[in-house]
Amino acid sequence: MSTETADRAHIAASKVDLFDEVDPIDWTDLPKVAVLTESLIKRFAADKGLFKRLLLAVEHDPYLWAKCEEDVVEDKIVLWDDVAKGLRIRLRMSTDHQQQLAHNHRFSFTNLVLRGTYLHRNYYARNGFDESTVPEDVQPVMLHEDRAGDCFTIHHNALHSTPFTQLGTISLVLRGNPVKDRAPVMFKEARGRAEAVAAMRERGELSEVEPDSAGVGTMFWRVGEDRESQERRAERQMTLAKYRYWCTELERLGII
Repeated sequence: MSTETADRAHIAASKVDLFDEVDPIDWTDLPKVAVLTESLIKRFAADKGLFKRLLLAVEHDPYLWAKCEEDVVEDKIVLWDDVAKGLRIRLRMSTDHQQQLAHNHRFSFTNLVLRGTYLHRNYYARNGFDESTVPEDVQPVMLHEDRAGDCFTIHHNALHSTPFTQLGTISLVLRGNPVKDRAPVMFKEARGRAEAVAAMRERGELSEVEPDSAGVGTMFWRVGEDRESQERRAERQMTLAKYRYWCTELERLGII
C-alpha cells in the first residue's frame, strides 16, 4: 500500500459527516480559523458515539496507530488525520507532573480541555527564542488556568507553557499541518538529578529527544516523526495495553 493510500485509508473507511462538511482549513487566518475549529472540536467531543467509534478504530489502522505515543509526561492517541484539509485530531492524556516548559509549535492548533486543568503561561522572549536564548530572556506576560470545557486556539509562533496542574488531565487537540521541521523548548523549571543535567550540558548541543532530566535553561527540539529514527519511533510507540487502558478509562470517565 502506498503512503498516499495509507494516509487516506481511515478517511475512506469512515464516513464522518462532521468532517466531510469542512473545507480545507486556512490556518494563516487565526481569528477566522478559531471560530471554525473551536466549534468543530466541541461538536466532535459532544458526539460520544462518533468519538468512541474513531477511538476504537485506531488500533486497526496502521497509519494512525504509528502516531500513537507514550512520552515522558503524557500519552497521545491520533484519532483522525486529513492532511488535505489540515485537520488532525488527537487525544492528549497527562501521566506525570510536567515542568514549566517554554515552547512554541511546528503547527497552529485548537485545544479543548475535557478533564482537569492546565496552568497556562504566555511569554515574551527578548531577542527572539532559539538555542542562544537564556532563561532570563523569557518572561511570563500572562498567567491563567484552562479548565474542563475551556477551549483556545494558538499560533505556531506563540510562546507559552501548559503544565498540567492535575494528573489525569485530558484534552482534545485539533491541529493543522506542520509549517516547521522543528520547534525549540526551554525548561523554566528543573527536572531530575543534577548529575544528569551536567552530563547533558557537556554535550553542548540541542537534542531532538525530550530529556528525562534537565536543569533550568536546558533546551531541546520537538520534531516531527519524519525526523525521528526507527529506534526512536519504536521507543515512543504506545503499547496495545496502554491504548486499551485509555479506551476503558475514557469510557469510565464519561468522555466517550
